[in-house]
Amino acid sequence: MSRSNLPPYILQELPDITESINYPIQNVQRIKYTCFDISKSLIAFGATSGGIYVFNRTPCEFVQLIPNKDGAITRLAISTDEKHIGFANGRGLATIAGCNQSLSSSHSTNVSKEHQGNEITAMIWSSSHMLFMGDDVGKISVLQPQNFIAKTMFQSSSLTIMSLDSRICQLDMKSCMLLVSTLTRCYVCDTSREQYRQIGQKLRDGEYGACFVNKERSAEQHTTNTTQDLMEVRKYNIVSDESGFAVGKDLENTLIFCARPSSRVWEATIDGTVIRTHQFKQVLAKNPMRLVSNESYQNQQVLIDEVTTDGEGQSVNFPKIIATNGAIFSFRKNALYFLNIYDVDHTIWFDNYKDIVDCKVYHDMLYVWLSNGSLVNLKYMKVDKFLVKCYVEEKHVLCVQVCALFSDYLLANNLSPKLHILVSLKDKLENEELLNSIKDVLDKFEGLKAKDVTQMKSGIYIVDNTYHAQSSLLESDTKLNEDFKFSSLPPEAMQTLKDLSLSVSDKLNNSKKKLKEKWEDFEGKMKHLSVDKHQEVKDTPIIERKETQDLIKQIATDETIDQTPLVLDNDIIYKESSQKAIEVDNNNLEKDKVNKSLYQYYKLSIVGKETDRSNLVATIENYACDISQIYTLMLQLESYCINIGAFDESKFVPNNIFLSYLNESEKKGELLDSIIKDETLYKYFVDSCISVNMKSQKLSNIGCDCGFPLPYSRTHQAPIFSELIDEFIEKQWSSQTRNQCYDICKRMPYLWRKILYLRRNEDLLNILRILLQMLDEGLLHSFLPQFTLDTWERTVQLYATLHANMCLNCSKKFDHISVRDTLSWDDLGALMIKSIGGRNAIKVMEKYAGLIDEGAITVKFYHTCLMVTMYERYDATITGQLTDTLYSCYNFEDSRIEICRLLRSTLNGKPKNTALPIIAAAKSKHWGLCPLTVTKSTGDDEAPGDYITDVSISNILDNLSYINNNLTDCVLCGLPLQNTVLIKDGGLWVFKCGHTFHGACLDLNKVKLCPSCSPVK
Repeated sequence: MSRSNLPPYILQELPDITESINYPIQNVQRIKYTCFDISKSLIAFGATSGGIYVFNRTPCEFVQLIPNKDGAITRLAISTDEKHIGFANGRGLATIAGCNQSLSSSHSTNVSKEHQGNEITAMIWSSSHMLFMGDDVGKISVLQPQNFIAKTMFQSSSLTIMSLDSRICQLDMKSCMLLVSTLTRCYVCDTSREQYRQIGQKLRDGEYGACFVNKERSAEQHTTNTTQDLMEVRKYNIVSDESGFAVGKDLENTLIFCARPSSRVWEATIDGTVIRTHQFKQVLAKNPMRLVSNESYQNQQVLIDEVTTDGEGQSVNFPKIIATNGAIFSFRKNALYFLNIYDVDHTIWFDNYKDIVDCKVYHDMLYVWLSNGSLVNLKYMKVDKFLVKCYVEEKHVLCVQVCALFSDYLLANNLSPKLHILVSLKDKLENEELLNSIKDVLDKFEGLKAKDVTQMKSGIYIVDNTYHAQSSLLESDTKLNEDFKFSSLPPEAMQTLKDLSLSVSDKLNNSKKKLKEKWEDFEGKMKHLSVDKHQEVKDTPIIERKETQDLIKQIATDETIDQTPLVLDNDIIYKESSQKAIEVDNNNLEKDKVNKSLYQYYKLSIVGKETDRSNLVATIENYACDISQIYTLMLQLESYCINIGAFDESKFVPNNIFLSYLNESEKKGELLDSIIKDETLYKYFVDSCISVNMKSQKLSNIGCDCGFPLPYSRTHQAPIFSELIDEFIEKQWSSQTRNQCYDICKRMPYLWRKILYLRRNEDLLNILRILLQMLDEGLLHSFLPQFTLDTWERTVQLYATLHANMCLNCSKKFDHISVRDTLSWDDLGALMIKSIGGRNAIKVMEKYAGLIDEGAITVKFYHTCLMVTMYERYDATITGQLTDTLYSCYNFEDSRIEICRLLRSTLNGKPKNTALPIIAAAKSKHWGLCPLTVTKSTGDDEAPGDYITDVSISNILDNLSYINNNLTDCVLCGLPLQNTVLIKDGGLWVFKCGHTFHGACLDLNKVKLCPSCSPVK
């Protein structure tokens, strides 16, 4: 069964993440992904909408949308510290956006136009936080994030540093060295000295890649920053072939590899000197290898055929090359290549995927993006590491099969002593035939065991430690990042890390709080270790394994024992040679899946993306069958948010999801009835309503101690889920639990509207205090038909108290809002005019003049009363519209003067007609015209609004066609409205419908109402 010519490398397919990646756009057909990039913990996709969708890498889940309105994204790159994302669009604009996963924070951006009009073809970040870009005409520029520009205010944020001969194919970065590959040449640039040099002399023609490779560990691509954080960027100078670069010690072991035609690759030193050519044409004549698919891995069936040669080699042009795990990775549309630079015979390639769009590599992790939208997650590793992975994940049959396939390699090569843990395969399997097939391999593993007695820095000795063996074999993973570089760990620390991995599960990478707590526990145990307690091996006896195994097994059965492993008299720790099987609770897995789905639904909803609400209902109802289980699910979702580090949202998210579900459910009425009857559910519903609305409306100081609503400037804001809350209150109102309704209204003042609506059939005097104290002009307006003269007299008395900032129920003073600035006496007068007419409004105000401050009522009120009284003679329906128009146009001096002139010209209180002069009518939205407006922001949380501009009569005439709804002629005379002679003779007059006429024509025809709406007979 052994394959003697198999290269000792495995490409494993990991569980599919395509569904998670496509989740944010699955219900939006117009948005498609266009490009992507990966980093240590993130995956980012650019989209046709211009947005950037950011995901956690492990576990794969959507975390953030970075909006952008500059068009479809064509290329993007995540910075090495994951604080910024650089991206470009089809117009050549490049942008750096802050990648802050706090949803409440804004996204700072910095834009470069250096490549405007060209296509940006390559991007790479340096370790000094600078973004290098190349385009299709050979131009290379650098762009710095905004926070770095602030430190260098006299420097430009972006600058072109090189202008080469052709399209940029690939960029790579190592410390201060930038590697550039064009269609014809390769260049290595020293960014600290602002110089660059061509690599080799022979030109080429086509897409060829280039990359840096570390001789000691090729997978390491991200190094520590050895250059200054900020550089003054200038255009770079080319140096001659004889002049090399002075290379620092950090780059001594760095090589450059440049793709050449016909499957060749140049190897060059860091200063650009070519030292050899690698030929891969013949080795690529081998048949493609089979990868270990996720299905075969789960089923423990490996299908790897013996490598055979077809005869003719492949002549491949490698368009991009990337260093990874002892090899150089490249790809084409239908193939993946792993070119081994140390042993050409170990080069392998795969043809499992068709229509490959792009590939990204992070250390030994490979992400392949296909044209059908799938994102394939692969891991490229040596067979040694794969065997340990199989063993730890309890794929024992697969582990034996792989040992059999690669037995020649395992027997012929020196292996890590840590592989001795595979000896325990004998205890894990009962298939003697299978075990006999690898008997020689197991014997060799057995021989490795004696070598594995490890002394910790603390003086403790580890004998036969599975976790230590695993960490040692996988140490290449940890050493790839300087943040996680460990030496041999003491057993207390290892046990804590074990507890960490088991308790946090797949939430490890997201849960900052849990990680912090575990890490503090880990550090505490490190501090209590005695470093100098044991210095010599001979003073520390080794106890037989069997004794300690029995003791540990006995301790493991005690559930109450501390998780810190047992420390014997001489500080010698023994562990069983295999990791104990972890029983997986399917219910917990299902629960996590549901919580993850609900959290992603929330994420999409808050960034304004279309979401299929029916999916939300189905997701919840598939997991929970009644309202009590749904409540339990919400509590689980709260815990999930805490586990993934979303502490600020841990309450808000389940509250929002809970109300969203109720709002969309077909059983909404039944569910609300159940909630009203259950005290716990009732409280959770009310708390949810308040939570989602307090966050969005920032409400405070909204209720008096006596329970009455206080005047509040934002009471016009409809609460989120207003229809659901209204239905809840209406059901509760009919259930004779009205006092509980008032409790909710105290915290959400808008809901008093619903209470007043439910009490609409009561005597208005019974609810007048609540109605008036809300100081909501719109709400008062809706009750105007019920107001009588007596009601208005009582209203004026109550308003006088309210005007002094005193509660109408308990007379307690409040100071969070000024009543006179919110609803003035003039405003109250306008409501009164609309309700009882101008004549009666003046009578009421005169009767209670002693309660009104001097000057509180202006001439606007009196003039409106007079105008309404006169115009009502001819049109009884004009009162409300005329009042609103006069109150609006009185904000402008020329309109006030014209109204005063009109009143003075009136004889015996009888106007000529019911029209208004155009200088007044054109400065109101209530008289049928389209006034000229300008959009302004109030400076509050309110959205910007349109405000009428103060324009002169000449400006009105210049824009008359727009203002007059595209009507340009007078209906009575047929002449244009903009007739200078007729305008001077009588001006232009407008009726409430918006029809405009010459004043002279109206006087001549003696019409009172609009002749277009009521034709002259």
